[in-house]
Amino acid sequence: SGPHGTPVSAQVRAGQGPDRHLQALRHEAIAGGERLPELFLDPGYADATHFRLCTVQVPPSTPKRTQTLPNTP
Repeated sequence: SGPHGTPVSAQVRAGQGPDRHLQALRHEAIAGGERLPELFLDPGYADATHFRLCTVQVPPSTPKRTQTLPNTP
């Protein structure tokens, strides 16, 4: 896991955390005109996935080619 936390923390820092996977699935469903699965409509999911981001946590060594998905409403 290294000096910066758990293996999951390392995945998240690499942009490969489970939240990103779920956000991509949600984005694809919307883009494809599909009905969102119940998971994405659950208030608990909304509470768990909406948080403020402090960009000072993004290290300057982050690759410029990093792609982000649109913010959730």
